[in-house]
Amino acid sequence: MEILFEADRRSLEKLIEGRRHKEQVIDSQIKEYDKKVFNKCTKRSAKRYNMTQTARILGVHRETLYYWIKKSWIKPKRDYRNYPVFTVLDIEGLIKWKNTIKC
Repeated sequence: MEILFEADRRSLEKLIEGRRHKEQVIDSQIKEYDKKVFNKCTKRSAKRYNMTQTARILGVHRETLYYWIKKSWIKPKRDYRNYPVFTVLDIEGLIKWKNTIKC
């Protein structure tokens, strides 16, 4: 009877260890995916566009962007010279906003 009990305990330990290993593999895969997503987001927010480049992307005149800033409809980030700059994430938000105001 003790031999069966010992065998069951060993097989249970193997199953538990196998499960822990699978969980570690899954966690590492999730962490790798999170790192990739974070790096993509970081790269996208690092690239900055000036007013002219942003206006070309949006398909509006540069003065239109200045008007939107004056009306406080958009809030650009500023560079070291205090010029307005936009990141890719900002431009994506502006595109969505611009498409919602069109009827």
